[in-house]
Amino acid sequence: MTDRGNSPLVRSLALLTLAGAGVATALGVFAHMDATADLNPLSWTISDYAVSDRGGAMDTAMLVLGLSSLALPVALWLRGCARRALAVLLMVWALGLVASAVVPTDPPGAPEMTFSGYTRRYVSVAAFVSLPFAGVLLLRAVPGMGRRVVRWLSAASGAGLLVLLYVAFPGERVMMGLVERALVLTELALLAAMALPLARRLDPAARRLPAVPEMLPDPAPGDGWERPRERELTMAC
Repeated sequence: MTDRGNSPLVRSLALLTLAGAGVATALGVFAHMDATADLNPLSWTISDYAVSDRGGAMDTAMLVLGLSSLALPVALWLRGCARRALAVLLMVWALGLVASAVVPTDPPGAPEMTFSGYTRRYVSVAAFVSLPFAGVLLLRAVPGMGRRVVRWLSAASGAGLLVLLYVAFPGERVMMGLVERALVLTELALLAAMALPLARRLDPAARRLPAVPEMLPDPAPGDGWERPRERELTMAC
């Protein structure tokens, strides 16, 4: 891969993903504030909020997040970072969110789940499972401190998925709303951490630390002094 900065198109696509995440977060907060008093966010899931106001702020938040997330695999492909598995995982995340916004689900307390209810449940699960794996696949390309952030957020998302699985079945849905919202916030942060290096506007010549002046003599081996290492500021693909 040649040494180059992020092109204007790559930056624009990454900024689109970041903007979509911000708008979706704002809409999600509004959906909670506008919900009826009998919906408890500690126990009621995001889908429960969506079905109570079909086509409202929560559905719109998922749709906006899904559509804007489609820009990220395109930006990574243009940057040369999108291997097939990574692109597929990000597409599953994005399209899973879009499907969750479009496919109707069953109201709380329904005697049995319909086909659309099962469809919405499992596309949502696929979306939230795919993003942590995408973060792991992208680790080598993320520069500097961002790599550590992506690593920890990917691990936290995986742990959150395991907790959600426990709460949904043997845990009898106790505090399921709280666990689900913590997972959603973690994955939103992970998505932002993956997009940020692509949104940086840097000239390729400014991507690395300046070289040591030639007038300085080279140190003798083993004297404990080293030249500064090159520091990547954009995706190293």
